[in-house]
Amino acid sequence: MRMTQILDWRPEPGEVVEFEPVTDGTPVPHDVPASYFQRSHLELAAAHRAVGRRQSPWVAMTFDLEGRADPDALSGALQGLMRRHEAYHSWYEPEAGNLAGFRLPPGSVTVRPVRVGDCTDVAGLRAHVHRRIDEQTAVNWPGLLAGVIRRDTVSTVYFAINHAYSDAHSLALAFHELRTRYRAARTGASLRLPPASGCLDHNRRERERAASLTAASPELAAWSEFLAAGDGGFPGFPVGLGNDADGLLPGTWGRYPVLTDDEARAFRAYCARHGGGFAAGAFAAMALAQWELTGNDVYRVLTAVSTRAEPRSLYTHGWLVNLAPLLFRLSSSPSLADTVSAAQQGFQRARSSYDVPHHRALELLLDGRGIPAIPPMVSYLDGRAAPTAHDYLSANVTALAGPDNARGVSLWFNWFSDRADLVVSMPDTPEAAAGVPKYLGRVREIMLTAATEPRGAR
Repeated sequence: MRMTQILDWRPEPGEVVEFEPVTDGTPVPHDVPASYFQRSHLELAAAHRAVGRRQSPWVAMTFDLEGRADPDALSGALQGLMRRHEAYHSWYEPEAGNLAGFRLPPGSVTVRPVRVGDCTDVAGLRAHVHRRIDEQTAVNWPGLLAGVIRRDTVSTVYFAINHAYSDAHSLALAFHELRTRYRAARTGASLRLPPASGCLDHNRRERERAASLTAASPELAAWSEFLAAGDGGFPGFPVGLGNDADGLLPGTWGRYPVLTDDEARAFRAYCARHGGGFAAGAFAAMALAQWELTGNDVYRVLTAVSTRAEPRSLYTHGWLVNLAPLLFRLSSSPSLADTVSAAQQGFQRARSSYDVPHHRALELLLDGRGIPAIPPMVSYLDGRAAPTAHDYLSANVTALAGPDNARGVSLWFNWFSDRADLVVSMPDTPEAAAGVPKYLGRVREIMLTAATEPRGAR
């Protein structure tokens, strides 16, 4: 899977068909609260709209199908997806200062193809899709846009949804299920999909978990240590970002290649020899680069962790993610070899608190003070484990990001079948443009040196 800004996307022209979800049912209120991430996301999006600030509150992907796509088979595939998963027939709307939940009877959802017309200009086609995504990914139902660019030899499907109702894992699941349903409709093959629990069950469990916590709960020990190491604050980035006021600035986005797949495997083997996994090695390299630039021997970062803990939830569509506090200390004369094991211990401790809602932890420990709406974080994803990940290259699966804002730097470390790379979101300032690539370049050098180290060397 590739990740790119929609402004850099270059779709080949073709006939555009979009898929319109409709319902003959009546929305039914439900009493399941929005998740903490959903509430924060929806409130922030509303705040941006209120002041006219541009934001892209959606996640999106594209993928290719062989030949001239069948619109009826694709609309049936999308209809099956939307009926099967609560994320596509339940939603939240602002109401009297709160978020009210609604759902539709799944069987009331139907999808019909709508021909847009032939688009012969790459820039015009991209602008059309971008505009339609911004229009259709609203907070209320259906909150998504799906379409296909039909061509004789290969067609491109695009799919976008409000981030409140989906995450990266859900996009991978949607690619797998839409393609599986499409092929079944075209060939008459039997449809076999694993069971999936609902996202509202996840929301209910999260709220129950949050209600059981107090500031003295032992489950918050990792959070207390994390905050104490920074005098109650959050870690800054190792280089200057030109955002001294610590406000939201127009953001920019970039992707930095780190390792080929062979190098990534060699790096993982190096980490295993020194007491850790690939993720621990990546965090260790980031900690070492930080220490070289700043002399800071304490590495702290919020890291994204999945809350899909049960087998059935592995196939749940929604935003099932949390942030966990990662903290470890470097030795007096640190090397990557002796930092990997410390990073592994810190990573394991962080992941052990995957089900402690980070919003609730910060509410309790900071008493509502200084909680950022968009906290900087580092995410690690082994995308090779997703269903049909081996088809990402042949299907040209691409994740799209839209223009957005940034206060600090967030990093997504992704390992796919052909390479490991870093995706970065940062303020669009000269200082960040100069400093962030310098830091990430040093991270890559550290990892590449380890990947090419002869066996037996230290």
